[in-house]
Parts: sequence; structure tokens; C-alpha cells
Amino acid sequence: MYSLLQKKPKVITDPYPHVIVENALPWDLYEELEKTFPEKQLLNTIPFDNGVCYRMKSDVLVNPNFQPDIWREFAEYHTSPEWFMEVYELFEPWLSKTKAKDLLSNLDDNLCARGWAGFKEIKEVPYRNRMKKIKKAINLLTDCQVVMHKPIEDKTTRTPHIDNPLEMFAGLLYMPYKNDTSTGGEFQLHTVKNNIKKVNMMGGREIYLEDVGPIHTTIPYKRNTFVMFCNATPNAVHSVSKRDNPTMYRRSVNIIAEFRKKFKNIYDQMFEIEEV
Repeated sequence: MYSLLQKKPKVITDPYPHVIVENALPWDLYEELEKTFPEKQLLNTIPFDNGVCYRMKSDVLVNPNFQPDIWREFAEYHTSPEWFMEVYELFEPWLSKTKAKDLLSNLDDNLCARGWAGFKEIKEVPYRNRMKKIKKAINLLTDCQVVMHKPIEDKTTRTPHIDNPLEMFAGLLYMPYKNDTSTGGEFQLHTVKNNIKKVNMMGGREIYLEDVGPIHTTIPYKRNTFVMFCNATPNAVHSVSKRDNPTMYRRSVNIIAEFRKKFKNIYDQMFEIEEV
């Protein structure tokens, strides 16, 4: 019911693996999510990214007491093992080359919504003639975030960049207001002139100009449109186009999964990115 992949999209491999799903959710479900978007709760949080972006993450959304129920259930599904397996099967040719393949047989114990890892069961193990309490190892962290960007016109909120190398996939559901008349704010997939070896961390893993290629694909900022890409290459460069005549917040839902930091050495070998 809740899955953003229920239309079984085909993977587009150029310039890197991704899917684009228009009318991703049944419209009655989408419009109920739209009507109950937790805007007041979100705008009461502390903004990110130098004050231009509000994010409410799964540590809030999947709390059993969160209201409305439809958003808690939506977030629960998109941080669950069932959802992870949907995405894994979609991007299996690429994700099967990562450490994720070794964690699938015990996925319930290896995966948790980010921010809730500390709530996993604590077990006792023998240690020096006594029993020691330890937490289960959580190797895969998922997140479902509701996001609102302020109506900024003078520049884009995201220049060409790559995501955290520990991230396996990232998805974006657009939820613009029905009466939003602005243009721009579109998700853009880039080609590269050179394999990405260095990024600007102060700019949010921004790509240096000499490496950025032309825009390959633009996904319009349109209601009920979902885009997701597999982050299995250092060349998964993307950006958001500048908005024109914005008067309203830019609303979206971000959905990701990533390895915990234990696996950083694996991704260092795969990506070989210098973060400066």
C-alpha cells in the first residue's frame, strides 16, 4: 500500500542507476499524505543548512506516539526490512557488490531506522566469568525524512554534489503545494568530465567545476513524483535547479539507507574520494 515502488519501475542505467516514477502512490493515499503533511511540527524544529531547510527524521516520525498515524505508518514502511529488500532487489546488480549482500540473511537484526538503533534489544553474553550486556550490532541504518526548503530565489539550495559514500540509495518524493506557481527546484542528474576523486566538504561534498559535466536528466518538481538512485559509484553527481518566483516552501520526502561507520574502510576502497 505505502510503497513508492509499487509500480515496479525499470532501472535507467545512464548516467548511473536510477528510477523515475510519476504518480508513484495511489492518488487517494498521496492526497491524504498531502493533506496531513506535518508542517507545523516540522517548522517548529531547528533548521539545517544555514537556516534554509527543515528536516524531520525517522527518529521522530516512527515514534509510536507520532501523529498523524498515516505519516508514522508511511515512515515505518520506508525504514523497514521489507522496503530495504524492495530497493535491494531493484538495484541488485550494483548493491550485490557491496557488504549489504552479507547482511541479508539476518536483516531484521542488522537494520534499524536511524535514530532508533539504541532501542534495539540488549542481550547478555558470557564475559570473564560473568554475563555482560551488549546491544545488537546495527549495520544498516534507514531514514525517512519530511523536508521543507525556504523559498529562496537567488541561488540553488544544492549545487552539483555527491552523497555520503556510506549511503546505498537515496529517494526523493516531491510534494509541492497545489497552488505553487514557481518553476525550477528540479532534481538533476549530471554527467562528469572526470571520475570524481575530490570533493569540497564545506559545500556539502560539492563537485569541483573542472569535473562537472552537462546535466543529463531533469526530473520536474511535480506532485507525486518519485526519483531514486543507487549510490554505488563516486560519479553519482546530482543537484537541484534554482527556483524562479518562489513564494512557498519546497516540500519533499527523503528516503535513504546507509552503512554504519564500521564499513567506512570498504567504501574508502570503492570510492577513493578526497574530502577537503
